[in-house]
Amino acid sequence: MTARIETYYDFRSPYAYFADYRVRKGNLGFADDVEWVGRPIFIDVILNLQNGRDPWAPYVDTLIPPKRAYLMADIRRMAEFYGAPCRPSWKCPARPNQVPALCVASLLSGPTEKIFRSAIFDGLWHEQKDISHPAVLRELLSRAGGDPALLEQAGDPSVHDALTQQTVQAYQSGVFGTPTFVWNGEIFFGADRLDVLAWKINRAARQPA
Repeated sequence: MTARIETYYDFRSPYAYFADYRVRKGNLGFADDVEWVGRPIFIDVILNLQNGRDPWAPYVDTLIPPKRAYLMADIRRMAEFYGAPCRPSWKCPARPNQVPALCVASLLSGPTEKIFRSAIFDGLWHEQKDISHPAVLRELLSRAGGDPALLEQAGDPSVHDALTQQTVQAYQSGVFGTPTFVWNGEIFFGADRLDVLAWKINRAARQPA
């Protein structure tokens, strides 16, 4: 039976980018017929909920300086470890606006969503593109074979509200960060858990029905 993996991601997460890169690169041991189902979510909403704030509240940076310093060093280290190009066009504490791209992604499905997702990750993390700019979104959506008319639809506040509510539901189901992978009701968090996920799926496939 085909394994169905729900993939929760936010484009601003470097680890979600590393996970996407690793899946595309292959060599993780997943079967060719694995179904990857993209689930875009707002990481700011997750962080608000974790800190007892309203999901729609403005983002508040809660990282203490030592943890931020570690995070920046770890991003560089893991990019080198995975061989993933990582040349973002901004420097912390600046934050890229990933919301328009997430809203577009929420309207996509199947191969189109997957190609668009990877194109946005590449654009943000090493092609130094402004993924909030309509022209960039149009280019990357066209690359994925999507309908450019979706750009206007994605700008409707109702799409943002729906994605926020979907993020709340994901949090209530146990998703607390990105990237998160859910298979057979089991949660795997982080790009470094893809190997464990592949091991679990393959072990289940070998067991007699």
